[in-house]
Amino acid sequence: MMKPPSQNPISDPAPVGGDAAWPRITLVIPSFNQGPYLEGCLRSVLSQNYPNLEWLVLDGGSTDTSPDIIRKYSRHFAYWHIGPDRGQADAIARGWDMATGEILAWLNSDDFYYPEALAHVARTFRDNPQIVMLCGTMAIVDRQDNVLRLKRPPKVSAASLLPWGPVPGQPATFVRKEVVGALGGPRIDLRYVLDWELWLRIALAYPESRVAYSDTILAASREWDGTKTSTAAGRDAAEVRRVLGEIFQKPDLPPSLAALQTQALARVWWRQSQSEHAAGAHRRAFASLSRALRLAPRQFPVGTILKHCVRIASGSLASGVHGLARSGRAEGSS
Repeated sequence: MMKPPSQNPISDPAPVGGDAAWPRITLVIPSFNQGPYLEGCLRSVLSQNYPNLEWLVLDGGSTDTSPDIIRKYSRHFAYWHIGPDRGQADAIARGWDMATGEILAWLNSDDFYYPEALAHVARTFRDNPQIVMLCGTMAIVDRQDNVLRLKRPPKVSAASLLPWGPVPGQPATFVRKEVVGALGGPRIDLRYVLDWELWLRIALAYPESRVAYSDTILAASREWDGTKTSTAAGRDAAEVRRVLGEIFQKPDLPPSLAALQTQALARVWWRQSQSEHAAGAHRRAFASLSRALRLAPRQFPVGTILKHCVRIASGSLASGVHGLARSGRAEGSS
């Protein structure tokens, strides 16, 4: 197995003895119409056998099998609710507001923990009292739980996150309650990038030395066509620009970070172009690419630009061919 980034390495957590107190972990599971995966998610938490877990499940009013599954396991929860809410971030924020644990996490209802993940987290925070955030390794899995690839935790710093850089795997990331008390939880006005914004807020408020990383695979994130990320089609980029607009207007932003504004915005437009191309919105993808290049023409290698242009053009041509074929079939059947 490849080693994780070496920044702020932590020592291997020592075993917690029978007389040692396990820190309380508060886990919130936001749920909405993901019944095929919800029971596996809940069972992965149960199988942790963690002795000091405060577990809350907040469902936004699912119309599938989710409510029945939640009721089936409800005796294990400190709190559960089924009813309309304002989205994922709202459910997480309400759950964290009720938290009595010193370590906070959320686990999406289509994701799951690997065995002994919470024990590893508890020992790490116990043995490293200076840390405010732990980022573990996350597996990307398919519908059948097959591992497609691993995502090791990238560096958590304002300089790396501001340009919409790689973020830690959310299901494998844990924070101290004191952080949320000081900074607040996920923003309920964000739908797609609530984790990126929260990690960025933490990176702006705390030195890098207070973030720890682990190569232990703690959780799995499921990759399938029903996730928000796969259907964003550039809407996530719009949220990022809104957040960046707020941050770069702050008068107390360090000059070294303020200097990243053009680079950050260019990268957001570039990533929006990629997302739009993947969604089949090829005209918008070209427009977003053009914006990225006007902002920072030297930021992207020429070869990378040409490859992206070819992909967009090929996708646009294929869409046109498919459209003509459908039109021809329709005329032939009339």
